[in-house]
Amino acid sequence: MTRSSIKEYLNSNPESVLVLDGGQGTELENRGIKVANPVWSTIPFVNESFWTDPASKDREIVKGMYQDFLASGAQALMTVTYQASFKSVSENTRIKTLEDYDQLLSRIVAFARECIGDDKWLVGCIGAWGAHTCSEFTGDYGAEPAKIDYLAYFRPQLSAFNANKELDMIGFETIPNFNEIKAILSWDTSVISKPFFIGLSVHDNGELRDGTSLRKIGEYIKSLGPKLNPNFTLLGVNCVSFNHSHDMVKSLHEVLPDLPLIAYPNSGEVYDTVKKVWTSKGSQTKTWDDIVKKYLDNGARIVGGCCRTSPRDIKEIRTAVDNYGKQ
Repeated sequence: MTRSSIKEYLNSNPESVLVLDGGQGTELENRGIKVANPVWSTIPFVNESFWTDPASKDREIVKGMYQDFLASGAQALMTVTYQASFKSVSENTRIKTLEDYDQLLSRIVAFARECIGDDKWLVGCIGAWGAHTCSEFTGDYGAEPAKIDYLAYFRPQLSAFNANKELDMIGFETIPNFNEIKAILSWDTSVISKPFFIGLSVHDNGELRDGTSLRKIGEYIKSLGPKLNPNFTLLGVNCVSFNHSHDMVKSLHEVLPDLPLIAYPNSGEVYDTVKKVWTSKGSQTKTWDDIVKKYLDNGARIVGGCCRTSPRDIKEIRTAVDNYGKQ
C-alpha cells in the first residue's frame, strides 16, 4: 500500500482521526536505554555500534518499541529526534560537522521507516529551541526572546528533514514561547517544504508557558491570512497535563474552528524536577475514553501520547478513536 500525503489525507477525509504513537523517550528508558543525556532519546543512535553491530541490543529495543506502538494501533509515528538539533548534537557527541550530522539524521529516519513500513506516516520530530536550555517547560527564553535567531538554530535539522522523502510531516514539539511560534509561522515554503504542525507547551491554567493566552495565539494565526505557510497543517498541545489537556484543545478550537488540531499529553504522572522521578497517577481524574471524546468534539485530527505513555495507552486511544471517530 502506498501512503498518501498526510495533509491531503486529512483534507479529503474531514472526519477521520489518526492515532499517533506514545512517549518514545520514556518507553526506551523503560526498556533499558539510559536517556539521561543532553541529547535525550537520540543517545543510542550516536554510537557507531548501533549501525555496525547486527546484534546491537539498542537496535532491538528501538525496533521493539516501534513494533509495539504499531501493534497498539498507531498510524503515524515519530522519529526519535526531539533533542537532536545540530547545536545539541555537536556540543555533546562525537558528531561535529554538518556532513556527519546530516548522515546521522538520514540514518535515524531510514531506520524508523524500516521499522514502521511503507504504509504508515512518519513524522520528523524537532524539539523547541528551549529544549537545549531545559526551558521548554518554563518558556523563559531570556530578556530578549524576540532577538533569538530561531532559524539558525532549526535550519540544519529542518534542511535535512525537508530533503528526506521518507518523512511525511515535520513536528515542532513543546513550543513554550510566543516569539518562537511567530518565528516558525513566518517561514515560507523555502524553509519548511513539508506539511508541519506545532505542539504547544501549556500550563495547567491553559496559558502558554510564557504566559501568552491560547486565544492570543489563535488570533495571531488568523491575522496572518494568506501569508501563512500553506504547509502549516495542525496546531495543538503536547507534553501537557493529561487532566487539563482537553480544555486546552477546546480553547484552540474556539478561536480556530477550521484548523485541524493535534493532542498528545503526558500519561497523567507528574515529573518531580527535584528528585527527577515521575510520581503516580493518583490525581488522574479522567480516562483516555473521556479525554479522546472531548478532543474529537473539539477538532482534534491526530491523537497520541507523550511522556510516560506506553503502547497500552495508545491501544486505549485507538479504541476511543474507533468508538468516537471515523477512519
